[in-house]
Amino acid sequence: MNILTFDLEEWYIYQLYPKGGKDYYLPLLDRYLNEVLDMLSQQQLNATFFCLGMVAKEYPDVIKKIARQGHEIGCHSDQHQWVTALTPELFYRDTKNAIDALENIIGKKVQGYRAPAFSIGRSTQWALPILKEVGIEYDCSIFPTNRDFGGFPGFQENSPCIISYNNKAIKEFPISTHSVLGKQIAYSGGGYLRLLPYAFIRSFMLKEPYVMSYCHIRDFDAEQKRMLNLRYFKNYYGIQHAFMKLSRLIHDFEFMSVEAANRTIDWAAVPIVQL
Repeated sequence: MNILTFDLEEWYIYQLYPKGGKDYYLPLLDRYLNEVLDMLSQQQLNATFFCLGMVAKEYPDVIKKIARQGHEIGCHSDQHQWVTALTPELFYRDTKNAIDALENIIGKKVQGYRAPAFSIGRSTQWALPILKEVGIEYDCSIFPTNRDFGGFPGFQENSPCIISYNNKAIKEFPISTHSVLGKQIAYSGGGYLRLLPYAFIRSFMLKEPYVMSYCHIRDFDAEQKRMLNLRYFKNYYGIQHAFMKLSRLIHDFEFMSVEAANRTIDWAAVPIVQL
């Protein structure tokens, strides 16, 4: 089971950084999104796009364009605030606002959620029952190893499971990892797509029965204005070849959306993780 997802946030968060202004970056973002959508259409492939509520409010045509092509729209929060920076009350409000904005645009229920920066971890696991409360059916936020700004090291499952917390259960699609020298490493995200040789990623995928792949539009935005900071290498290395690698992946492997995977899985047979 290979799942393809995109975290769609740049239309909103680019304005928070010196990216050259909307006249500069909006045409670039639209162009790269169109290239992604065209590639998926050519492969007759549907993916899941986890979108910000603020993108739905400020650029509804972007969300409509994705949904019209048959892709699933999921929730990626309202304003891309990490869960670690929110109280339960603020998290509820943020998520509900985002879901309402997205559902108003697409005219159907939003079933899936992914936290910004994979920021549901040991200290924020209280967020999972809140997702259930606001109508989310499945979560895709667990990053079962160490990660900058997020991650859930110690989480034992590397495949779809059910998480139970405070007697409330939710379906979980964690990020996939691969064991290298006894250490679990992630490899299927946009940053890893840029950083790792394609042969490594392909080899890992061939050995794993479940892969959750995720990308951002900025992973392909080779023309973006670059910000000099401590994460410069991680943010920009390999960006020229990222789109080509994604194209090779979807030619070499079969992918599906989270929505399709949810229908495929026998949830009565998956592990239950008690937190």
